[in-house]
Amino acid sequence: MDKKRFVVALVDATCCNGSRGDMGGQSVTSGQTPWAGFGAVLRIWRDRRGISLRQLAEQIRWDHSVIARWEQGKNPPSADAIKALEGALDTGGELTEVALRAQAMEVERLRGEIRRLQGRTLPATPKNAEDDEMERRAAMQVLAALGTTAVVPPSAIQTILSGVNRAIGERDDFGLDEWERTVWEYAYRGTTGPLGSLIPSIAADIIEVGRLLDRNTNPLQRAGLLRVSSQLAALLAGELDDMGNYHAAWQSRRTARRAADASGDRDLAVWIRAREASGAYYTGKPGQIVIGLTDEAIGLAQNAPSAGLARAYEARAFALAAQGDRTGARDAVRNLSEVFDRLPRTVTTNRHSIGFSFPEEAAHWAAAHVSALVDDRRKSSRVLDETLATYPPELVHGVANLQYLQALSLIRDRDISGGLEHALTSAPGLPVNAARRRITSEMIKALPEKARALPAAQDLRALTALNTSSRAV
Repeated sequence: MDKKRFVVALVDATCCNGSRGDMGGQSVTSGQTPWAGFGAVLRIWRDRRGISLRQLAEQIRWDHSVIARWEQGKNPPSADAIKALEGALDTGGELTEVALRAQAMEVERLRGEIRRLQGRTLPATPKNAEDDEMERRAAMQVLAALGTTAVVPPSAIQTILSGVNRAIGERDDFGLDEWERTVWEYAYRGTTGPLGSLIPSIAADIIEVGRLLDRNTNPLQRAGLLRVSSQLAALLAGELDDMGNYHAAWQSRRTARRAADASGDRDLAVWIRAREASGAYYTGKPGQIVIGLTDEAIGLAQNAPSAGLARAYEARAFALAAQGDRTGARDAVRNLSEVFDRLPRTVTTNRHSIGFSFPEEAAHWAAAHVSALVDDRRKSSRVLDETLATYPPELVHGVANLQYLQALSLIRDRDISGGLEHALTSAPGLPVNAARRRITSEMIKALPEKARALPAAQDLRALTALNTSSRAV
Protein backbone atom coordinates (compact mmCIF):
# COMPACT_ATOMS: atom_id res chain seq x y z
CA MET A 1 0.00 0.00 0.00
CA ASP A 2 1.50 3.38 -0.97
CA LYS A 3 1.87 6.28 1.46
CA LYS A 4 -1.27 8.20 0.50
CA ARG A 5 -3.52 5.12 0.54
CA PHE A 6 -2.05 4.20 3.93
CA VAL A 7 -2.93 7.63 5.35
CA VAL A 8 -6.47 7.53 4.01
CA ALA A 9 -7.05 4.01 5.27
CA LEU A 10 -5.66 4.78 8.68
CA VAL A 11 -7.78 7.91 9.12
CA ASP A 12 -10.88 6.10 7.92
CA ALA A 13 -10.26 3.12 10.19
CA THR A 14 -9.49 5.27 13.21
CA CYS A 15 -12.36 7.73 13.23
CA CYS A 16 -14.76 7.11 10.36
CA ASN A 17 -17.58 4.79 9.37
CA GLY A 18 -17.06 4.90 5.63
CA SER A 19 -20.01 7.05 4.57
CA ARG A 20 -19.30 10.17 2.52
CA GLY A 21 -20.38 13.64 3.64
CA ASP A 22 -21.13 16.82 1.74
CA MET A 23 -17.46 17.89 1.61
CA GLY A 24 -16.02 14.58 0.53
CA GLY A 25 -14.90 13.80 4.06
CA GLN A 26 -15.99 11.06 6.40
CA SER A 27 -18.62 10.95 9.08
CA VAL A 28 -17.24 10.50 12.55
CA THR A 29 -18.11 7.44 14.57
CA SER A 30 -19.88 8.13 17.85
CA GLY A 31 -17.38 8.55 20.67
CA GLN A 32 -14.50 9.44 18.31
CA THR A 33 -13.16 12.85 17.35
CA PRO A 34 -12.09 13.89 13.85
CA TRP A 35 -8.57 14.26 15.23
CA ALA A 36 -8.26 10.65 16.41
CA GLY A 37 -6.85 9.69 13.00
CA PHE A 38 -4.29 12.47 13.17
CA GLY A 39 -3.24 11.30 16.62
CA ALA A 40 -2.83 7.74 15.41
CA VAL A 41 -0.65 8.79 12.48
CA LEU A 42 1.42 11.06 14.76
CA ARG A 43 2.02 8.16 17.16
CA ILE A 44 3.04 5.85 14.30
CA TRP A 45 5.56 8.35 12.98
CA ARG A 46 6.96 9.04 16.46
CA ASP A 47 7.40 5.32 17.05
CA ARG A 48 8.93 4.92 13.60
CA ARG A 49 11.52 7.57 14.42
CA GLY A 50 12.18 6.07 17.88
CA ILE A 51 11.43 9.33 19.67
CA SER A 52 9.78 9.55 23.09
CA LEU A 53 7.14 12.14 23.94
CA ARG A 54 9.64 14.15 25.97
CA GLN A 55 12.27 14.01 23.23
CA LEU A 56 9.75 15.22 20.67
CA ALA A 57 8.64 17.95 23.09
CA GLU A 58 12.23 19.19 23.34
CA GLN A 59 12.60 19.26 19.56
CA ILE A 60 9.41 21.18 18.76
CA ARG A 61 9.30 23.15 22.05
CA TRP A 62 5.80 22.11 23.09
CA ASP A 63 4.98 20.50 26.41
CA HIS A 64 4.94 16.68 26.26
CA SER A 65 1.49 16.59 27.88
CA VAL A 66 0.11 18.68 25.01
CA ILE A 67 1.62 16.29 22.45
CA ALA A 68 0.05 13.39 24.34
CA ARG A 69 -3.38 15.03 23.96
CA TRP A 70 -2.76 15.38 20.22
CA GLU A 71 -1.95 11.68 19.98
CA GLN A 72 -5.11 10.85 21.94
CA GLY A 73 -7.21 12.96 19.57
CA LYS A 74 -8.34 15.18 22.43
CA ASN A 75 -6.92 18.49 21.15
CA PRO A 76 -6.29 19.64 17.58
CA PRO A 77 -2.77 21.00 16.99
CA SER A 78 -2.24 24.48 15.57
CA ALA A 79 -0.75 25.18 12.15
CA ASP A 80 2.58 26.01 13.79
CA ALA A 81 2.50 22.74 15.72
CA ILE A 82 1.84 20.71 12.57
CA LYS A 83 4.69 22.47 10.79
CA ALA A 84 7.02 21.76 13.72
CA LEU A 85 5.96 18.10 13.83
CA GLU A 86 6.53 17.74 10.09
CA GLY A 87 10.04 19.12 10.51
CA ALA A 88 10.91 16.95 13.51
CA LEU A 89 9.48 13.69 12.17
CA ASP A 90 10.08 14.24 8.43
CA THR A 91 6.73 12.74 7.42
CA GLY A 92 6.80 14.00 3.86
CA GLY A 93 3.56 15.92 4.31
CA GLU A 94 1.53 13.04 5.76
CA LEU A 95 0.64 14.86 8.97
CA THR A 96 -0.50 17.94 7.04
CA GLU A 97 -2.70 15.81 4.79
CA VAL A 98 -4.27 14.01 7.74
CA ALA A 99 -4.81 17.34 9.52
CA LEU A 100 -6.65 18.76 6.52
CA ARG A 101 -8.87 15.67 6.36
CA ALA A 102 -9.58 15.97 10.08
CA GLN A 103 -10.60 19.59 9.63
CA ALA A 104 -12.91 18.65 6.78
CA MET A 105 -14.50 16.00 8.98
CA GLU A 106 -14.79 18.50 11.85
CA VAL A 107 -16.73 20.86 9.61
CA GLU A 108 -19.00 18.01 8.46
CA ARG A 109 -19.52 16.88 12.05
CA LEU A 110 -20.54 20.40 13.03
CA ARG A 111 -22.95 20.61 10.12
CA GLY A 112 -24.55 17.36 11.24
CA GLU A 113 -24.77 18.68 14.81
CA ILE A 114 -26.45 21.84 13.61
CA ARG A 115 -28.96 19.82 11.56
CA ARG A 116 -29.67 17.61 14.57
CA LEU A 117 -30.17 20.58 16.88
CA GLN A 118 -32.39 22.34 14.40
CA GLY A 119 -34.70 19.37 14.55
CA ARG A 120 -35.19 19.80 18.29
CA THR A 121 -37.49 22.23 20.08
CA LEU A 122 -35.10 24.92 21.22
CA PRO A 123 -35.49 28.60 22.10
CA ALA A 124 -35.52 30.68 18.95
CA THR A 125 -32.22 32.45 18.39
CA PRO A 126 -32.01 35.35 15.94
CA LYS A 127 -29.76 34.99 12.91
CA ASN A 128 -29.25 37.92 10.59
CA ALA A 129 -27.67 38.42 7.20
CA GLU A 130 -24.39 39.41 8.79
CA ASP A 131 -24.20 36.04 10.57
CA ASP A 132 -24.88 34.26 7.28
CA GLU A 133 -22.15 36.23 5.52
CA MET A 134 -19.62 35.52 8.28
CA GLU A 135 -20.35 31.80 8.13
CA ARG A 136 -20.15 31.81 4.32
CA ARG A 137 -16.73 33.47 4.45
CA ALA A 138 -15.57 31.02 7.11
CA ALA A 139 -16.69 28.08 5.00
CA MET A 140 -14.77 29.51 2.02
CA GLN A 141 -11.64 29.71 4.17
CA VAL A 142 -12.07 26.07 5.11
CA LEU A 143 -12.52 25.04 1.47
CA ALA A 144 -9.51 27.09 0.38
CA ALA A 145 -7.32 25.47 3.01
CA LEU A 146 -8.39 21.98 2.00
CA GLY A 147 -6.88 22.50 -1.44
CA THR A 148 -3.48 23.59 -0.12
CA THR A 149 -1.06 22.78 2.67
CA ALA A 150 -2.56 25.55 4.80
CA VAL A 151 -4.45 24.91 8.00
CA VAL A 152 -7.84 26.47 8.63
CA PRO A 153 -7.57 29.77 10.56
CA PRO A 154 -8.86 29.54 14.17
CA SER A 155 -11.25 32.44 13.52
CA ALA A 156 -12.92 30.50 10.69
CA ILE A 157 -13.47 27.44 12.87
CA GLN A 158 -14.89 29.60 15.65
CA THR A 159 -17.29 31.29 13.24
CA ILE A 160 -18.56 27.89 12.16
CA LEU A 161 -18.86 26.81 15.79
CA SER A 162 -21.02 29.84 16.49
CA GLY A 163 -23.82 28.15 14.53
CA VAL A 164 -23.89 25.34 17.08
CA ASN A 165 -23.78 27.84 19.94
CA ARG A 166 -26.78 29.73 18.55
CA ALA A 167 -28.70 26.49 18.12
CA ILE A 168 -27.96 25.40 21.68
CA GLY A 169 -28.82 28.79 23.16
CA GLU A 170 -27.63 30.17 26.49
CA ARG A 171 -25.46 28.08 28.77
CA ASP A 172 -24.50 28.35 32.41
CA ASP A 173 -21.16 26.54 32.18
CA PHE A 174 -18.52 28.19 29.99
CA GLY A 175 -15.59 25.93 30.84
CA LEU A 176 -13.45 28.37 32.80
CA ASP A 177 -11.03 25.57 33.70
CA GLU A 178 -10.45 24.88 30.02
CA TRP A 179 -9.91 28.56 29.28
CA GLU A 180 -7.36 28.77 32.10
CA ARG A 181 -5.53 25.74 30.67
CA THR A 182 -5.55 27.49 27.29
CA VAL A 183 -3.94 30.58 28.82
CA TRP A 184 -1.28 28.39 30.46
CA GLU A 185 -0.51 26.67 27.16
CA TYR A 186 -0.17 30.00 25.36
CA ALA A 187 2.23 31.21 28.06
CA TYR A 188 4.32 28.07 27.71
CA ARG A 189 4.48 28.31 23.93
CA GLY A 190 5.27 32.02 24.13
CA THR A 191 8.49 31.33 26.06
CA THR A 192 9.61 28.45 23.88
CA GLY A 193 8.14 28.90 20.40
CA PRO A 194 8.45 31.24 17.40
CA LEU A 195 7.83 34.94 18.03
CA GLY A 196 4.44 36.22 16.94
CA SER A 197 3.10 32.80 15.98
CA LEU A 198 0.39 32.90 18.67
CA ILE A 199 -1.15 36.21 17.61
CA PRO A 200 -3.95 34.81 15.36
CA SER A 201 -5.00 32.14 17.88
CA ILE A 202 -4.95 34.49 20.87
CA ALA A 203 -6.92 37.13 18.95
CA ALA A 204 -9.54 34.55 17.96
CA ASP A 205 -9.88 33.38 21.56
CA ILE A 206 -10.25 36.96 22.82
CA ILE A 207 -13.16 37.38 20.41
CA GLU A 208 -14.74 34.15 21.64
CA VAL A 209 -14.41 35.09 25.32
CA GLY A 210 -15.91 38.49 24.48
CA ARG A 211 -18.95 36.73 23.00
CA LEU A 212 -19.32 34.69 26.16
CA LEU A 213 -19.15 37.86 28.27
CA ASP A 214 -21.84 39.49 26.13
CA ARG A 215 -24.39 36.85 27.00
CA ASN A 216 -23.41 35.91 30.57
CA THR A 217 -24.87 37.75 33.55
CA ASN A 218 -23.68 35.46 36.36
CA PRO A 219 -21.31 37.63 38.46
CA LEU A 220 -18.89 34.83 39.37
CA GLN A 221 -18.65 33.51 35.82
CA ARG A 222 -18.24 37.01 34.45
CA ALA A 223 -15.38 37.65 36.86
CA GLY A 224 -13.67 34.48 35.65
CA LEU A 225 -14.18 35.38 31.99
CA LEU A 226 -12.88 38.90 32.62
CA ARG A 227 -9.79 37.42 34.24
CA VAL A 228 -9.23 35.19 31.20
CA SER A 229 -9.79 38.17 28.88
CA SER A 230 -7.17 40.17 30.77
CA GLN A 231 -4.64 37.33 30.63
CA LEU A 232 -5.21 36.76 26.91
CA ALA A 233 -4.91 40.49 26.15
CA ALA A 234 -1.66 40.65 28.14
CA LEU A 235 -0.28 37.68 26.20
CA LEU A 236 -1.30 39.34 22.94
CA ALA A 237 0.46 42.56 23.99
CA GLY A 238 3.69 40.67 24.65
CA GLU A 239 3.56 38.97 21.26
CA LEU A 240 2.86 42.30 19.53
CA ASP A 241 5.76 43.96 21.36
CA ASP A 242 8.11 41.22 20.19
CA MET A 243 6.94 41.81 16.61
CA GLY A 244 7.48 45.57 16.96
CA ASN A 245 3.80 46.47 16.73
CA TYR A 246 3.96 48.76 19.74
CA HIS A 247 0.75 50.70 19.23
CA ALA A 248 -1.36 47.56 18.95
CA ALA A 249 0.43 46.21 22.02
CA TRP A 250 -0.46 49.37 23.93
CA GLN A 251 -4.13 48.95 22.94
CA SER A 252 -4.04 45.35 24.13
CA ARG A 253 -2.59 46.38 27.48
CA ARG A 254 -5.32 48.98 27.94
CA THR A 255 -7.90 46.24 27.48
CA ALA A 256 -5.97 43.89 29.79
CA ARG A 257 -5.93 46.58 32.50
CA ARG A 258 -9.65 47.32 32.23
CA ALA A 259 -10.58 43.63 32.24
CA ALA A 260 -8.37 42.92 35.25
CA ASP A 261 -9.86 45.84 37.19
CA ALA A 262 -13.40 44.77 36.28
CA SER A 263 -12.70 41.19 37.43
CA GLY A 264 -12.01 42.40 40.97
CA ASP A 265 -8.76 40.38 41.14
CA ARG A 266 -6.26 42.77 42.74
CA ASP A 267 -3.21 40.53 42.25
CA LEU A 268 -3.95 40.29 38.53
CA ALA A 269 -4.51 44.06 38.30
CA VAL A 270 -1.12 44.64 39.94
CA TRP A 271 0.54 42.19 37.56
CA ILE A 272 -1.01 43.79 34.48
CA ARG A 273 0.32 47.21 35.50
CA ALA A 274 3.75 45.72 36.21
CA ARG A 275 3.84 44.04 32.79
CA GLU A 276 2.76 47.34 31.27
CA ALA A 277 5.80 48.92 32.92
CA SER A 278 8.05 46.12 31.61
CA GLY A 279 6.66 46.58 28.12
CA ALA A 280 7.31 50.32 28.34
CA TYR A 281 10.92 49.66 29.37
CA TYR A 282 11.65 47.06 26.69
CA THR A 283 10.14 49.21 23.94
CA GLY A 284 12.22 52.24 24.86
CA LYS A 285 9.72 54.48 26.62
CA PRO A 286 11.20 57.23 28.85
CA GLY A 287 12.26 56.08 32.30
CA GLN A 288 9.77 58.43 33.99
CA ILE A 289 6.89 56.60 32.30
CA VAL A 290 8.21 53.20 33.38
CA ILE A 291 8.73 54.32 36.97
CA GLY A 292 5.29 55.95 37.07
CA LEU A 293 3.68 52.66 36.04
CA THR A 294 5.66 50.73 38.65
CA ASP A 295 4.62 53.24 41.32
CA GLU A 296 0.99 52.64 40.37
CA ALA A 297 1.40 48.86 40.62
CA ILE A 298 3.27 49.06 43.93
CA GLY A 299 0.66 51.39 45.40
CA LEU A 300 -2.20 49.13 44.32
CA ALA A 301 -0.50 46.09 45.88
CA GLN A 302 -0.46 47.71 49.33
CA ASN A 303 2.60 45.61 50.24
CA ALA A 304 0.74 42.33 49.79
CA PRO A 305 3.22 39.88 48.21
CA SER A 306 2.27 38.83 44.70
CA ALA A 307 3.84 38.03 41.35
CA GLY A 308 2.76 41.45 40.15
CA LEU A 309 4.53 43.27 42.98
CA ALA A 310 7.74 41.36 42.20
CA ARG A 311 7.37 42.27 38.51
CA ALA A 312 6.85 45.92 39.43
CA TYR A 313 10.11 46.06 41.39
CA GLU A 314 11.84 44.28 38.51
CA ALA A 315 10.73 46.91 35.97
CA ARG A 316 11.60 49.69 38.40
CA ALA A 317 15.12 48.28 38.86
CA PHE A 318 15.65 48.10 35.08
CA ALA A 319 14.50 51.68 34.48
CA LEU A 320 16.65 53.10 37.28
CA ALA A 321 19.71 51.10 36.20
CA ALA A 322 19.31 52.33 32.62
CA GLN A 323 19.29 55.89 33.95
CA GLY A 324 22.52 55.23 35.83
CA ASP A 325 20.90 55.27 39.29
CA ARG A 326 22.89 52.40 40.83
CA THR A 327 21.58 52.96 44.35
CA GLY A 328 17.93 53.11 43.31
CA ALA A 329 18.28 50.07 41.05
CA ARG A 330 19.91 47.99 43.80
CA ASP A 331 17.25 49.06 46.28
CA ALA A 332 14.57 47.89 43.84
CA VAL A 333 16.33 44.51 43.42
CA ARG A 334 16.49 44.22 47.21
CA ASN A 335 12.75 44.96 47.44
CA LEU A 336 12.09 42.33 44.78
CA SER A 337 14.11 39.78 46.75
CA GLU A 338 12.12 40.52 49.90
CA VAL A 339 8.83 40.06 48.03
CA PHE A 340 10.09 36.82 46.46
CA ASP A 341 10.91 35.39 49.90
CA ARG A 342 7.29 36.00 50.95
CA LEU A 343 5.67 34.43 47.88
CA PRO A 344 3.96 31.03 48.24
CA ARG A 345 5.32 28.04 46.36
CA THR A 346 2.33 28.08 44.02
CA VAL A 347 3.66 31.40 42.67
CA THR A 348 7.38 30.52 42.55
CA THR A 349 7.05 27.04 41.01
CA ASN A 350 4.42 27.58 38.29
CA ARG A 351 6.35 29.22 35.49
CA HIS A 352 3.51 29.83 33.02
CA SER A 353 0.59 31.08 35.11
CA ILE A 354 -0.12 34.50 33.61
CA GLY A 355 -0.49 37.03 36.40
CA PHE A 356 0.23 34.59 39.22
CA SER A 357 3.76 33.25 38.75
CA PHE A 358 7.23 34.56 39.47
CA PRO A 359 9.69 31.65 39.29
CA GLU A 360 13.21 31.65 40.68
CA GLU A 361 14.82 32.26 37.30
CA ALA A 362 12.83 35.51 37.04
CA ALA A 363 14.48 36.76 40.24
CA HIS A 364 17.90 35.74 38.86
CA TRP A 365 17.11 37.47 35.55
CA ALA A 366 16.31 40.74 37.31
CA ALA A 367 19.57 40.71 39.25
CA ALA A 368 21.59 39.79 36.15
CA HIS A 369 19.96 42.50 34.04
CA VAL A 370 20.69 45.21 36.60
CA SER A 371 24.24 43.92 37.14
CA ALA A 372 25.00 44.09 33.42
CA LEU A 373 23.86 47.72 33.40
CA VAL A 374 25.60 49.04 36.51
CA ASP A 375 28.32 46.65 37.77
CA ASP A 376 31.90 46.13 36.65
CA ARG A 377 32.75 43.24 34.36
CA ARG A 378 34.00 40.92 37.09
CA LYS A 379 30.82 41.15 39.17
CA SER A 380 28.39 41.14 36.23
CA SER A 381 30.19 38.17 34.64
CA ARG A 382 29.82 36.20 37.84
CA VAL A 383 26.12 37.06 38.21
CA LEU A 384 25.41 36.30 34.54
CA ASP A 385 27.26 32.97 34.65
CA GLU A 386 25.38 31.93 37.79
CA THR A 387 22.07 32.90 36.22
CA LEU A 388 22.74 31.02 32.98
CA ALA A 389 23.72 27.93 34.99
CA THR A 390 20.29 27.88 36.66
CA TYR A 391 18.20 28.89 33.64
CA PRO A 392 16.02 26.15 32.09
CA PRO A 393 17.44 25.53 28.58
CA GLU A 394 13.97 25.19 27.04
CA LEU A 395 13.39 28.89 27.71
CA VAL A 396 15.29 29.71 24.55
CA HIS A 397 14.42 33.41 24.46
CA GLY A 398 15.42 33.89 28.08
CA VAL A 399 18.78 32.22 27.47
CA ALA A 400 19.36 34.43 24.42
CA ASN A 401 18.49 37.52 26.46
CA LEU A 402 21.15 36.56 29.03
CA GLN A 403 23.72 36.05 26.28
CA TYR A 404 22.99 39.57 25.02
CA LEU A 405 23.53 40.86 28.56
CA GLN A 406 26.94 39.15 28.53
CA ALA A 407 27.75 41.04 25.36
CA LEU A 408 26.62 44.29 26.98
CA SER A 409 28.88 43.64 29.97
CA LEU A 410 31.85 43.09 27.66
CA ILE A 411 31.17 46.32 25.76
CA ARG A 412 30.81 48.32 28.96
CA ASP A 413 34.25 46.97 29.97
CA ARG A 414 35.61 48.28 26.63
CA ASP A 415 36.04 44.84 25.09
CA ILE A 416 34.30 46.19 21.99
CA SER A 417 35.18 43.49 19.47
CA GLY A 418 34.49 40.68 21.96
CA GLY A 419 31.14 42.12 22.96
CA LEU A 420 29.94 42.73 19.41
CA GLU A 421 31.06 39.27 18.29
CA HIS A 422 29.33 37.65 21.26
CA ALA A 423 26.07 39.46 20.47
CA LEU A 424 26.21 38.58 16.75
CA THR A 425 26.90 34.89 17.41
CA SER A 426 24.39 34.42 20.24
CA ALA A 427 21.15 32.59 19.44
CA PRO A 428 21.80 32.15 15.68
CA GLY A 429 18.58 32.00 13.72
CA LEU A 430 16.43 33.01 16.70
CA PRO A 431 14.23 36.05 15.98
CA VAL A 432 15.03 39.12 18.06
CA ASN A 433 12.41 39.96 20.67
CA ALA A 434 11.64 43.24 22.44
CA ALA A 435 14.01 42.49 25.34
CA ARG A 436 16.97 41.88 23.03
CA ARG A 437 16.19 45.01 21.04
CA ARG A 438 16.31 46.99 24.29
CA ILE A 439 19.59 45.36 25.38
CA THR A 440 21.01 46.09 21.93
CA SER A 441 20.13 49.77 22.33
CA GLU A 442 22.11 49.73 25.61
CA MET A 443 25.06 48.13 23.78
CA ILE A 444 25.02 50.83 21.09
CA LYS A 445 24.77 53.53 23.76
CA ALA A 446 27.77 52.04 25.59
CA LEU A 447 29.95 52.01 22.45
CA PRO A 448 32.47 54.82 21.98
CA GLU A 449 31.40 57.17 19.20
CA LYS A 450 33.97 55.86 16.71
CA ALA A 451 33.09 52.24 17.42
CA ARG A 452 29.48 52.80 16.36
CA ALA A 453 30.65 52.94 12.75
CA LEU A 454 32.35 49.54 12.92
CA PRO A 455 30.91 46.93 10.52
CA ALA A 456 30.07 44.65 13.47
CA ALA A 457 28.13 47.46 15.14
CA GLN A 458 26.25 48.12 11.92
CA ASP A 459 25.51 44.39 11.57
CA LEU A 460 24.14 44.35 15.13
CA ARG A 461 21.88 47.31 14.34
CA ALA A 462 20.61 45.56 11.23
CA LEU A 463 20.07 42.27 13.07
CA THR A 464 17.90 43.89 15.73
CA ALA A 465 16.14 46.47 13.53
CA LEU A 466 12.40 46.24 13.30
CA ASN A 467 10.86 44.90 10.15
CA THR A 468 8.62 47.78 9.11
CA SER A 469 6.00 45.39 7.73
CA SER A 470 5.52 43.94 11.23
CA ARG A 471 4.66 47.36 12.66
CA ALA A 472 1.43 47.86 10.77
CA VAL A 473 -1.50 48.30 13.11
